[in-house]
Amino acid sequence: MPDLNTVPGGMSIFVDTNIFHFAFQGRSRACTRFIDRITTGEVEAYVNIQVLSDLLHKLMFAEALARGCTKSSNPQELKKYLKTMREEGKPLPLTDYETQFALVTSLGLHILPVNALLLAETKQERARYYLMTGDSLHLGTMSRRVIKRRKAPLQNIATYDGDFAHIPGVTVWKPMDIEKPPRQGATHGP
Repeated sequence: MPDLNTVPGGMSIFVDTNIFHFAFQGRSRACTRFIDRITTGEVEAYVNIQVLSDLLHKLMFAEALARGCTKSSNPQELKKYLKTMREEGKPLPLTDYETQFALVTSLGLHILPVNALLLAETKQERARYYLMTGDSLHLGTMSRRVIKRRKAPLQNIATYDGDFAHIPGVTVWKPMDIEKPPRQGATHGP
């Protein structure tokens, strides 16, 4: 897998959730630089709603951990905290994740569609490549991209996920500098 730092300028590439998340956590300079390249238009980045939904969830959870709202990665603990806040009528102290998410959506990302038909059609990707549902949606949106009414599949993906490495015709661009998660504290920006 080629290093994310070596993505050529002008490339069209699908970006997985973990690239954004590692940048916000301050765990990868390569991911931060890559996002900067998206911002300047040097790289044409594509995502789907699955990526954005997963990212919003991860950013919220990371902030909750950093602020001590939850002490584990168990989603039930965060749900319990949110329920308590709601029942006590207290304002939600989690706001940084929304700011971070707004930053991502302002990068000029191209959002590929996900609909019921795609959910059904990507059973082919799940069966052929033994992928989980989310990864099959990524591959499905990549292979079904259309530009000016013509099929124009994406062949490149930026991800730390090794599940795409065995798929013929797909080049996986991986950050090689992922650091261990920082101690609990404030999340970082890209």
